[in-house]
Amino acid sequence: MPKRNKSPSSRTEKIDASASDAELLASWQRGDESALEILFARYEKPVYLFVLGILRDKHRAEDVLQETFYTALTRLDGVDPAHFRGWLFTVAYHQAMLDRRRRALERRLGLIELSSERQLPTAPVPEPWQELAAGEQAEQVRHWLQQLSDTQREAVRLRFFEGLRFREIAARLGIPLGTALARLHQALKRLWRLAGEAHESP
Repeated sequence: MPKRNKSPSSRTEKIDASASDAELLASWQRGDESALEILFARYEKPVYLFVLGILRDKHRAEDVLQETFYTALTRLDGVDPAHFRGWLFTVAYHQAMLDRRRRALERRLGLIELSSERQLPTAPVPEPWQELAAGEQAEQVRHWLQQLSDTQREAVRLRFFEGLRFREIAARLGIPLGTALARLHQALKRLWRLAGEAHESP
């Protein structure tokens, strides 16, 4: 993903909500968090309805919507801004198909026996560094977490140690969904960088 400019001057120039997708993406890359919030707000309902049409389940559609936005955020590098809408719906389609395959497998394995269980939140897949936190390198992981900002560390804790959905994290922190997603993404990038540096050091 292109490196984002976080200079004070770039943050003071807020972009208009009527800006194009390309303009919003460029503004976000310059450090304007509000641009991401506008972009997600623009596509939240259309993507949700699209996924709902595939899954026919409101709870699962909400989960897939949030996973779609987060996945899109982590894969923006190389995406043509002029075709962002089509690309985003492609991501949503693949996320919905992954959800359908996962549910089908769970049923075959007998993991879902009551229809009411569909409403229970699905725990996020552990990150490799998260698994280390419970093992021999727990102290190292705690050290990495301490190097995050307070806001990033709290987002990581809520997502991976309390198992909250992205929207629940946003509500808990009192911030927009787009900000919560961006904050978590930045935190994970930082953790991966720290893990890589530790692996390369003698």
